Amino acid sequence: MTQAAGPSTDSGHLLSPEFLRKLEQAAIASKHIMIGRTKGERRSARRGSSVEFADFRAYNPGDDIRYLDWNAFARLQRLFLKLFIEEEDLHVYLLIDASRSMDFGSPSKFRWALQAGAALAYIALCGGDRVQVFTHAHGDGDVSRLYRGRGSAAELFGWLTERAPRGPTELARAVKVLQSVAPAPGLTFLISDLLAPEWEEALAQLAASRGEACVLQVLASDEYDPGARGDLRLIDSETEHEREVTMGATVLRRYAQERDQFLSAVRGTCSRYGFSHLLSLSEQPVEDVILKSLRRLQVIR
Repeated sequence: MTQAAGPSTDSGHLLSPEFLRKLEQAAIASKHIMIGRTKGERRSARRGSSVEFADFRAYNPGDDIRYLDWNAFARLQRLFLKLFIEEEDLHVYLLIDASRSMDFGSPSKFRWALQAGAALAYIALCGGDRVQVFTHAHGDGDVSRLYRGRGSAAELFGWLTERAPRGPTELARAVKVLQSVAPAPGLTFLISDLLAPEWEEALAQLAASRGEACVLQVLASDEYDPGARGDLRLIDSETEHEREVTMGATVLRRYAQERDQFLSAVRGTCSRYGFSHLLSLSEQPVEDVILKSLRRLQVIR
């Protein structure tokens, strides 16, 4: 735990030391082989010079003769080159919703998103992967530097704790920013309530990139199942528009129907694009979601 001591201290407002120790035993499970930029701990699409044999190919003038298979030459009187699997790093991108609608619930959805993002980032950093974080709201949002190595976890956690929810949701624009900045294809975790008109457009844009994606959708309990009854004045947290409603049995029944249709559409869209999707309430412990629910989805191993 010597290397983790720094992050454990500096992340006290996000993740407990006990949770961090458990995260060190986990790993991001990428479904596809991707090409990274530097040597890491996962299998790459490229052929390299590691100790794990992959295949043969015919020798071409200029190839490194150290990898000639002389046994094959003795049998076939032809020169063949040994090919090996090269291991490289994965790029992990965290796209965290920082709009005002996330500042709701107890704990707030935004707090939950920061904790989930920190946990996923720590798993990736411990695995030798590269991590970059994007928070999106009104405007271009904030973009972190590219982190690598467990020693950079404290700085990443500090960067996360400086973020605050603001402005309306602009999911589609946020995806464009990520795609314009991301140095290589990778695995993107989108953490959001998806309470934005353009959520389908945003997922379609995410699907157009060459990487993978996992959508962590978080709602507050009062959003999933409103407990308020009677005459109410509702205020949109992003537009500040007001609306007076009477929350009776009929309205609540219709609300549940609309909610279920929305969530079904999100699940269907994610399935169509090959994205993993997980719905969580902000009251659910992040530890259970990351180490249990995402393991069941085979996003974490």
